Amino acid sequence: VPAELYREFMEDIASEIERENKIINDLLSLVKMDKSASDLNITSVNINEMLDLILKRLKPIAEKQHVDLVLESFRPVTAEIDEVKLTLAITNLVENAIKYNKPNGSVKITAEESRQMAVIRIQDTGIGIEEEHFNRLFERFYRVDTSRSRAIGGTGLGLSIVKHLAVLYGGEVSVESTPGVGTTFTVRLPLLLPEKT
Repeated sequence: VPAELYREFMEDIASEIERENKIINDLLSLVKMDKSASDLNITSVNINEMLDLILKRLKPIAEKQHVDLVLESFRPVTAEIDEVKLTLAITNLVENAIKYNKPNGSVKITAEESRQMAVIRIQDTGIGIEEEHFNRLFERFYRVDTSRSRAIGGTGLGLSIVKHLAVLYGGEVSVESTPGVGTTFTVRLPLLLPEKT
């Protein structure tokens, strides 16, 4: 067998192992979130600084995809949250916005306070999502485009993690999208956990 064929087999195996590893890690994240709000590690967190850190970590991925990342916030937003879990959820949304974007596209992240809620929006200029998929977007393992998701490494669990965390906080996540134009995910979380308000 030619050496090139062996190399191709090994690359396929390595790619599959990486994909399975992502699924396992996402499942573990969901299991950890299957707890009550009292089990969260709550601290007072500057949302703007947290988002800035997330974008710095994801900048190399965005540059590789030729996508610009923009953080827009007009004043500091502070909320009582589990920073590790919220970071995971927002990272999932921003990663999706990068991966499903177009070359030379952009991802704009905004943070603001509104009616005692921290509001985080992730807006991309990507391929968009048909409205018929909205109701199932947050189901575990649901994918809008299975072949494309598999090709770019999606597990079908990222949005489920986001939804689970938002509900755990007494918040919500919503989506607006136009195919061929882009998608906006909005995460709304109480500045204080419900039992503290």
